[in-house]
Amino acid sequence: MLLEGQIPRIQKLIKEKLGTMPTSALKNEVVMRTAFRRLYQALPRMVRLAVSEDGFVEFCMTNRERLLNIGDSVTEKFSAADNADTEVTMADSKNDSGLKLNNSKNTSEMLSAAQRVFLPTYNTPNLILTRSQGSRIWDSDGKEYFDLGAGISVNSLGHKDQDLLHALTEQAEKIWHTTNLYLTEPAIELAEELVKATFADRVFFCNSGAEANEAAIKIARKFSSLNQPTEKREILTFEGSFHGRTLTTVTATAQPKYQHGFEPLPGGFRYCPFNDFDAATKMIGGQTCAVLIEAIQGEGGVNSVKSGFLNHLRKLCDQHNALLIFDEIQCGMGRTGKLFGYQWDEQMDPKQNLFPDIVTMAKALGGGLPIGAMLCTEKVAQSFKPGDHGTTFGGNPVVTAVAGAAFRKINTPEMMEQVQKSGLVIRKHLEELNDELSLFETIRGRGMMLGAVLSKAWKGKAPAMVNACQEQGVLVLVAGPDVLRFLPPLNISTNELRAALYRVSIALKNIHAAELSDISQS
Repeated sequence: MLLEGQIPRIQKLIKEKLGTMPTSALKNEVVMRTAFRRLYQALPRMVRLAVSEDGFVEFCMTNRERLLNIGDSVTEKFSAADNADTEVTMADSKNDSGLKLNNSKNTSEMLSAAQRVFLPTYNTPNLILTRSQGSRIWDSDGKEYFDLGAGISVNSLGHKDQDLLHALTEQAEKIWHTTNLYLTEPAIELAEELVKATFADRVFFCNSGAEANEAAIKIARKFSSLNQPTEKREILTFEGSFHGRTLTTVTATAQPKYQHGFEPLPGGFRYCPFNDFDAATKMIGGQTCAVLIEAIQGEGGVNSVKSGFLNHLRKLCDQHNALLIFDEIQCGMGRTGKLFGYQWDEQMDPKQNLFPDIVTMAKALGGGLPIGAMLCTEKVAQSFKPGDHGTTFGGNPVVTAVAGAAFRKINTPEMMEQVQKSGLVIRKHLEELNDELSLFETIRGRGMMLGAVLSKAWKGKAPAMVNACQEQGVLVLVAGPDVLRFLPPLNISTNELRAALYRVSIALKNIHAAELSDISQS
């Protein structure tokens, strides 16, 4: 264990930072925990990166006699001044304890309030997060976590990135909101940058991925209504997809579990097996007005498209005069090591010019603030006229100022290279862990959008693994009950990434050991 090798250093720090301690202190849990929390801050940075504060304190509490019964670290002989200092320390510890109890009580009250006032649309969270910096985040009890979920691919530059913070504060001093009856500079500038960097000629801003997909579906239907016969209105999506939770986008989402109970669903959608070339050929025809697909299905289990599949869809759409829509909400904005996930298929066959008609964006585009964008060609854009679609908050100047800063920082060759290298670090670590524990069937995905698919013996245990990771001070995600999902900040340092993965290893080894223990006892 890492801390075993640090015992001499910890013993030395005890002498330097705590001095002599009475043996009675060994029995006072409040005093000892407070002392060890202070010691944690004196540890080398690399040790603190690899071990959470709670983990360090628990290790020291377990080994306190071993750590303290050395030389003069523990002694029965105290001067009056030593005893007075000890009394002050114990008094301070009691005060700290009282504060912690109060904080715990407040946390408990807040969690109860959340259960009471929020709609039960999510499993009840047990964390209240209060502050963040870079790739780390802290809860209301002061516990630190590495964030390997990045707000489900939203905080792709980590938390409180200085360039984004500067853009936010600078624009906040100018103007916050105008409605789209007027224009603002940040929205115009961001739209210009998106057009310059992509296939698109026009941009529509909204507030979320679901809204971006809703806009894409509406404009595809409007385009067809202006140019095609009335029977050509069907939109083809793919099994395992996820496109949002509005009634229309949840219908586009080809997963019955999200649709159950919301019938009758809007008509005009059809579902094709993912990555099935033959099925797509049969299902795309004269009735198809658009095909909507993710280059990597995020919520569906981190499933990547097969090489050539997107080009196959492009040819079919051209053959049948249908629009091709790429949902890049989770896999876009550099998450895979390219600006858009579909560009990997383009690279596989450089002779093919893979261009969509529409792309939807959200999540990381705002760097933590809510924004969605629907990008399209001029041909498609002219289907809308004033009044056909709109938004109150879309293109908000504060949000688009931050989004512009995020886009400029992410859309660089250096960032794309870093994402690909960091993705290899994650993949290698998980593969080495799997060699030891045999937890995973495969590791799939690209760049820093990776899914560890659980092997048969561990099916259904992804949520338990997420909880175990949380206990060790690292936040990861699931993509269904059988897949652990990793979506770290794109700019996380290699040292922090390795430290976070070390905590993941501890958590999964604990799960593995507990499972073996249960089996041996049964």
